Order: sequence, then C-alpha cells, then structure tokens
Amino acid sequence: MIKPPAFIKRRLAALLGAAALLGGLGVADARPVPSLTLVDPGTFDGVLDAPTQRGGVSLTQATAMAQGRYHGKVVRANTYMQGDRQIHEIRILGDDGRVRTVLIDAQSGAFLN
Repeated sequence: MIKPPAFIKRRLAALLGAAALLGGLGVADARPVPSLTLVDPGTFDGVLDAPTQRGGVSLTQATAMAQGRYHGKVVRANTYMQGDRQIHEIRILGDDGRVRTVLIDAQSGAFLN
C-alpha cells in the first residue's frame, strides 16, 4: 500500500476540520432573531410599532404574514426606507432548504414580490 505524502495528510485534516466547523453552523444560526408574538386585542396596552399606529403594518405583523405564505423559520426581519416608503424585509428559511426574501409595504401591507 502506498502512503500519501505528509502535505496531503495535513491538507485533508485541515479540510475535514473546516467541514466539521462549517457543518455545525446552519443558516439559521448565523443571526438569531428575537421571538415574535402576535398582538392579542384583549390585552393590548396601546403600544405598537410606529407603522401600525399610523394605520400600517408592523414588522411583527408583516413577519406573521410572510410566514403564512412561506412556511419555515424566520432568519432575519428588518425595516428600511425605499424612497419615501417603509419596506419590511423578512428572510425565511423554508422547509425545502431555500431562503426566501419577502418584501412587504409597511403602510399598505401589500406583498411587493
């Protein structure tokens, strides 16, 4: 039996170590998202995200809408400005392994994609 050279053994060990480290990290582990809860109208204390107080959709509500359309785990949710309107961006790791980016208009609640 032929023994492989030492540099091949070192390179293989390094690759296996890197694969073990990376294999233990899932997409969902990259950035934790705080747990989201829906508002119960019976116990509502009047404090909501600013868009909801103006008649729009909060980030929490937009996240629930996105999960209703695409089943999976929310890995990221944030709000940003596009021109003069607020956009909620929700990333969902689907049950099929795909990451979907869902865009929702914060004022109207309309899906933008």
